[in-house]
Amino acid sequence: MNFFEQQCRAKRRSVQLVILMFLAVLSLILVFCMLLILPFSYGKTLENMASNWQFFATVAALVTAVVLLGGLAKYVELKGGGKVVARRLAGRLINHDARTLEERRLVNVVEEMALASGTAVPPVYLLPDLGINAFAAGLAPQDAVIGVTQGAISLLSRDELQGVIAHEFSHIYNGDMRLNTQLVAIVHGIMVIGLAGNHLLRGLEDTPHSSANRKQPTILVSMFGTALCIVGFSGTFFGNLIKAAVSRQREFLADATAVQYTRNPDSIAGALKKIGGYKMGSTLKAARAAEFSHLFFGPGTSSSLLLSGHPDLRERIRRIDPDWDGTFVNIAAPAQDSMVARTVLAATPKQLP
Repeated sequence: MNFFEQQCRAKRRSVQLVILMFLAVLSLILVFCMLLILPFSYGKTLENMASNWQFFATVAALVTAVVLLGGLAKYVELKGGGKVVARRLAGRLINHDARTLEERRLVNVVEEMALASGTAVPPVYLLPDLGINAFAAGLAPQDAVIGVTQGAISLLSRDELQGVIAHEFSHIYNGDMRLNTQLVAIVHGIMVIGLAGNHLLRGLEDTPHSSANRKQPTILVSMFGTALCIVGFSGTFFGNLIKAAVSRQREFLADATAVQYTRNPDSIAGALKKIGGYKMGSTLKAARAAEFSHLFFGPGTSSSLLLSGHPDLRERIRRIDPDWDGTFVNIAAPAQDSMVARTVLAATPKQLP
């Protein structure tokens, strides 16, 4: 596998998709203005239309402001740092509280990959889920954390765990978490347009229309609200498509970078093959797993391929291992009594390797 070539291709496609997102937002604003302008401009001369164009230029500016303010509000909401995400997923900090040999091994692997990537050692959280998964969260390396499921540390070999952790360090190093947060904020800003239109239309339903003098303003408000709904909700759908496509490219980039950090393609490929052959796969049972599904190493919840932030599992494996025969590694869930048998007394910080 030529991981440098894979990295360049993923970065190039990511840039193209981000530009596409920017152009899509501009196009949506243009479409919204056209939906309002055309009914009022029918049968009018250019001179008569001049005042309409000035009015709708103002409307376009207001819509742009709504998108920006809605996106900014969402960005601020998501700016809580990686620790907030880990706690919402029921994670337990284990850097200085490793209670099992597996947890100690995880902390050691994180420290090794931090050295390989030139990144500071982040807080490490253990999630109770038995699916094989991990995540990196935080807007900057300074507030980043890494979370790993119990299933991952119980079922993966040390090399495979190293590949998964290297993948997550790639997200930290390449700024993928900040990029994804920005895209989520943009899509939310677009959705606010649709919500505003829906609010206007619902308000009309509750307003009496008996007066003939109110008929024309009601029609205008109805047209305005309908245009907002069309642009907002269709824009949200296509925005999510682009966001998912960007996320898939960043996953390919992280896979290639993991090979660079570990110098062992079999490490991350082996982890992916185990996910494919494991009954629970990478599924998480946490109540808020869907909210943070875009952060995970593998799909934490089920979703359509177009809207999934993760590439097809087989495609990920073949990009790392072109000679793969298509066979997954079948594994069984770790037995609860076996997990208890491996538990040791809680380690103090000075006892950690």
